[in-house]
Amino acid sequence: MYPYDSIRDYVASLERRGRLVRIPEMDQDAYEITAFAYRLNDRMRDKAPAFLIERTKINGTLYDTPVVGNLYNGYSTIAQCFGVQDITDEQSAMYDATVERILSFLDREFTWKKIEPVAIQRNCAPCKEVVLTGNAVDLYRFPWIKNNPADAGQYISAGSVIMHDPELGRNVGTYRMQVKGHRKTGVYFTNQSHGYKFMMRAMERGENKVPVSVAIGIDPISWMMSSTRLADVGEDELAIAGGFRGKPVEIVKSETNDLYVPAHAEFILEGYINTETEEEGPYGEMMGYIGKKTFTAFTIEVEAITHRKNPWVYNLWPGIGGAYLTVPWDVAHFARLKKIMPHLVKLHTPPDTPSVVIACIDKRLPGEGIEIGMLILGYRMVGFSKKVVIVVDKDVEPTDLSRVMHAVGTRWQPGSASLIVPQTTHIPIDPSCREMFLSGKIVIDATRQQPGEGGPDVYPEDNRTALEERAPDAFALVDKKWTKYFQK
Repeated sequence: MYPYDSIRDYVASLERRGRLVRIPEMDQDAYEITAFAYRLNDRMRDKAPAFLIERTKINGTLYDTPVVGNLYNGYSTIAQCFGVQDITDEQSAMYDATVERILSFLDREFTWKKIEPVAIQRNCAPCKEVVLTGNAVDLYRFPWIKNNPADAGQYISAGSVIMHDPELGRNVGTYRMQVKGHRKTGVYFTNQSHGYKFMMRAMERGENKVPVSVAIGIDPISWMMSSTRLADVGEDELAIAGGFRGKPVEIVKSETNDLYVPAHAEFILEGYINTETEEEGPYGEMMGYIGKKTFTAFTIEVEAITHRKNPWVYNLWPGIGGAYLTVPWDVAHFARLKKIMPHLVKLHTPPDTPSVVIACIDKRLPGEGIEIGMLILGYRMVGFSKKVVIVVDKDVEPTDLSRVMHAVGTRWQPGSASLIVPQTTHIPIDPSCREMFLSGKIVIDATRQQPGEGGPDVYPEDNRTALEERAPDAFALVDKKWTKYFQK
């Protein structure tokens, strides 16, 4: 039942819906799981199920620790994560229901509702079922995944790194962690991340070791907060997660430091971050390209590992899909942009097309498509990467990429309905950029071009729009009878 307190509760609900496939064994030395994740995306797209692999071969060893992936694929699954009650396979309807649900968590000042986490006793915390300290601490007891032959090694890809600052409080963020030894990992903070800011503040205080705990395999909403940076610096991600959940996240004190961690996690790694940096990477990034080797990664010395009995490893395959819950970013940006763009109807950032934003508008005036595209390009906010802004009419569903591309092919004129910005600020991991943080950008106005914009005097009707507007009950009739069509 929602809200899910653990990743296991959530996966069980997926299985009840038929959205989980269990696989007895896979050989990751042959990169079987990675190829499987790609094929799921290739062949099933937003209907691809989550998967749980019972046994995994890594470095010649067959591990009995299950590996789970593709947990957040498709808007019906995402709607389930956020507590939408009536789940269907209609992706656009599920996206709309999710947006409506998430909007309810924002107040008029665009501040997320919060419920502070609550501490529980360690004997009630599943993450404390097994406690490893001293010589028992060994990261290689578990099947951390090397996703790609081009990666530098095995990575803990879905860890929620928990730190504390005396003035700013708790920070929970997801950063890649290369496994470097039995008790050592890397942790790579970009210089824009909250984790990096916390490290710089600690170093300014003269600290050379920063306490850290890493939670792996946590409930969906807490994972969303960790991996999307929805919270500002100084805001507690777990408190905002509580606001989304409608009840507090349960936390428990670490064994070797004073940090509190999600009590229902699969794993907790405890230790400290060294302030000296070293070589790390390369690693296949979320843009779908192998990132550069870096020489400025910190390292974590692991002093304790606590975990559930028979724990699960949750792994990400960046660039494939089904990894992150980013819809709250869409919602936050839409709510703010709607204030200055009253004709904005929907805003969508497709999870599998990085740096592309699709804006749906109720167009009234010539030039409005370009104007709204310009405003979106000029809107700067963390997590809102945009290099291509496509503006479509209100009859085009922005989550339906075939409809969007149909509009581009039939309503867009490249010469008169485009705006190219030769160079402006952009995210640093875009592989096409010669200079970090700089990129060209484009607005594609794929709305019907009015005569004042160089369009035809009378724009012909779109076939599908004509059906939807003139026979509004036709689709409802088909949806009602859908299963009957396929009965033998």
